[in-house]
Amino acid sequence: MTKRTPPPGIGPHNGRELQMMLQGEKPMALFAAEPGMYAEDIGDAHFKPFVDDGRILKFTYIDPETSIEERRYCLPTEEWRCKLSQMISRMCRNGAAFDVFTTNDLARLEGTLLGYPKDGIEAFIAHATALKISNFRTD
Repeated sequence: MTKRTPPPGIGPHNGRELQMMLQGEKPMALFAAEPGMYAEDIGDAHFKPFVDDGRILKFTYIDPETSIEERRYCLPTEEWRCKLSQMISRMCRNGAAFDVFTTNDLARLEGTLLGYPKDGIEAFIAHATALKISNFRTD
């Protein structure tokens, strides 16, 4: 069975998002919080002072059906990334995205919006595809 852990060199940026954003290495970060979760639980607790002083912008959306809060952060002038990410998320929830995009297309879009390099995105897609094939064979 294929390992569930992505191979070396494939994301994630977990725990490093803020530092990478402040250094200009990452244009956007995305977090999801279920009801009752705190910023410390999901990893965005240290963003607030930078949002307050305008160095980082914050976009939030709470899904009325699930009450899951999506928190998107971006560098100034990168707002388009958060807006496009919100639009894609909305389209995924109502199913419209799947009329236009494949799951690989959506992975490429999300990876690009979050600032992953193209080769890392393609490696992630190849790994995910191998994992799906492996899981299919064992089911």
